[in-house]
Amino acid sequence: MYYEKIVPLKLRDFLKNPSHETLKDLLLHNTGETDYVDFKSVWIEFTKMAKHILAISNTGGGCIIIGVMQYDDGSLDLKGLSDEEFLDKADVDNKLQHLLPKYLRYRTEDFIFPKGIHPLLSLKRFQVLIIDYDPRYVPYTSIVTRGELRYGAIYARQGTKTIEASHEKLVDVILRKVQSGGSDSDERTLREHLEHLKILHLEHDQAEDMKYKKYLHDLIVRKMKKIESFLDLDSSEFHSW
Repeated sequence: MYYEKIVPLKLRDFLKNPSHETLKDLLLHNTGETDYVDFKSVWIEFTKMAKHILAISNTGGGCIIIGVMQYDDGSLDLKGLSDEEFLDKADVDNKLQHLLPKYLRYRTEDFIFPKGIHPLLSLKRFQVLIIDYDPRYVPYTSIVTRGELRYGAIYARQGTKTIEASHEKLVDVILRKVQSGGSDSDERTLREHLEHLKILHLEHDQAEDMKYKKYLHDLIVRKMKKIESFLDLDSSEFHSW
């Protein structure tokens, strides 16, 4: 889940459907770092990375793209990662799991662009930390004092920076949590999806017109995929109804 007002729109598109195509659009039409997206030229020390993850998760979700340099004037260098800089996802998880709260959800995605896709991206590789926003658990606090982290601290994003939340910033975090539905939002939405599916099944079973019945069948399949996506299930394992 991500905050509904995430900007830029290309970032929102990427978070909803992480793919080479949506990442390409995000990188080629990006206006720089925001509350929801951060760029790193290489993987940084992991307590620093955990601090950024906490901040982005408290602010509304988003991502950290590794392999991109942002200069002081806001311009980007899509440098990509070398073989040595490209980390195994399991190693990333092992280094982060003891630095972050267990309910904070994130994942690392690998992107290797093929030759000829675009002059700025051809044969380059990037890694993206995708960070969820779950208003049930916001604000997340640091669980350790180590490196850049202070136990109990609440971090948030402020433009291009990660800061320890002031009282004013913490109010913003809480207001966003309330606006996003707080603790009931995910459960309510899932119940709505399941109720829709139940209605479609009943209508399908009672339908006599074959064209209408086939249409309902297609809707049921699409709704089932929607539910699996909502639950973060692997769509490649989806079995058609």
